[in-house]
Amino acid sequence: MASKELTEEGADNLLAQLDTAYRRVEESQGSRVKLESAEINLLKVLEQARDMLTTALMASADRAALKEIFGGSCRRTGRIRAVLDAAQFTSERVVDPRLMGCRNACESVEQVLRDLGLGAALRAAQVAEREALAKEKAMIASTRTPPKAPPGGEDAAAAAAAAAAAKVAEEADRLAHEEAARKVAEAEDAAKKAAAEEAARAAALEAAEREAAKEEAARTAAVEAARRAAEEQAARIAAAEEAARRLAEETKARRAEEEEAARRLAEETAAAEAARRAEEEEAVRRAAAEDAARKTAEEAARREAEARAAEIAARKASEEEARKRREEEVHPKGKGGKGKGKAKGKHPGPGAEICTPARPLCHAEKVPLCKIGCGRQVAPGVTRHGKPFDTCCRGCALGAGHDDLCGKINPSKVGPGKCKMGCGLDAAKGRDSSGWALDTCCRGCATGEGHDGKCGKDVGDREVPYTTIDPSESFYRMAKVQLPAVQYNQLVQEIRELNRKSQSLEECHRKCSVLIGDGKEELLLELRRLLAASSVR
Repeated sequence: MASKELTEEGADNLLAQLDTAYRRVEESQGSRVKLESAEINLLKVLEQARDMLTTALMASADRAALKEIFGGSCRRTGRIRAVLDAAQFTSERVVDPRLMGCRNACESVEQVLRDLGLGAALRAAQVAEREALAKEKAMIASTRTPPKAPPGGEDAAAAAAAAAAAKVAEEADRLAHEEAARKVAEAEDAAKKAAAEEAARAAALEAAEREAAKEEAARTAAVEAARRAAEEQAARIAAAEEAARRLAEETKARRAEEEEAARRLAEETAAAEAARRAEEEEAVRRAAAEDAARKTAEEAARREAEARAAEIAARKASEEEARKRREEEVHPKGKGGKGKGKAKGKHPGPGAEICTPARPLCHAEKVPLCKIGCGRQVAPGVTRHGKPFDTCCRGCALGAGHDDLCGKINPSKVGPGKCKMGCGLDAAKGRDSSGWALDTCCRGCATGEGHDGKCGKDVGDREVPYTTIDPSESFYRMAKVQLPAVQYNQLVQEIRELNRKSQSLEECHRKCSVLIGDGKEELLLELRRLLAASSVR
């Protein structure tokens, strides 16, 4: 059965139904049929009361609805308890679960009200409602219509009326006894409460005395601790004064030692300065001798370069003479400038220039742009591995700006085996410190200082101090795939600087790790493996 609405008005309506149902039960005493119907009706109303009490218990965590409806004067709770205690059911319905459920729900609500501090109000309400219900029950019993006497049975009717009056008197005596017992129980409860309060006051007094004793002991201990602290402070001051005296003596001795050391250092510095000046003079003399030797070597290199240039000029003159002869063979001179066997549109006209391809072995058609995105055409020539260049210059590839020679190299003077600087000479024979074949004619040409004495010669293979830069090695293949072009070129340049001994292994590892960046653990692991193998070498 659905519960009543959880409001004060709903609770009042339920109490009105509860009073009506209880009154019917009392009025139906003596009639078995009416009593059975009245008890069933009262159990239905008690079921609704049980549901409302349960809903109030579960309505909110702070019990606000329960306190608002069943709290305050606790009149509604006291009324339900009075009906539960006063109602007397027949044996068939005294064990009905609705009766027990309502009794348990009422006890739970009463316990919550006590926890909320409404115990006194609850007891007063229970006593008042119990007395009111007892008076109402006595009034119903006195007005209950006695059964009709059969014809000729006036004596029996009188006897029945006397019995009813005796029952009313007995019920009144019982209620009086109950009221007296209740008052005795309340007096005993008040005495127990007073005894408990007295015990609590005694315990509080004893606790206060113990706390005062503790505080006194704490004050005594604090005074003793202060005395000990003063003694320790005096001892510390004496120790500090003794330490200061010793420190002053040690400082004086140290200053004397420092002055002696400074005197000796001055003498040693003067001697070292004299030796340094002598070494500088010797170094100047040696530098002058080396400069003279260098100038002599440069003069020899210049003469050799002039001879080579003359040789190249002679070769070019020979090639030009051969070209002219080929033109005469293709276009023999004759009347009207027409030659026998001339095919129109298949050969250049007289005087047309025949030259080598613009970019040998590079780009037969349109010249592509630099892959870095600077907008310039790629450099002419090929890499160390014979592949066409895909950037305009080394500086652009490393992200450091364009080189001075960017876009200025003559395409006809570069190619396989030629110096990449565009001087037209053959590249020197040998390998650099990274294990790669040399691609310039000499160091002077590579640095822009002019050709030196080893230009174009076989300088041999330099020892690789750390690691060979091999693009087929797993680290370089992974780096070329995972890194942008500029970062890859900068990474290779850092390893070149390591091979040139321009930086340490630790510095190379740090710079390469920065270039690789986060999120590439496998590539960083390959870098550590590569540098670990280099350190063993």
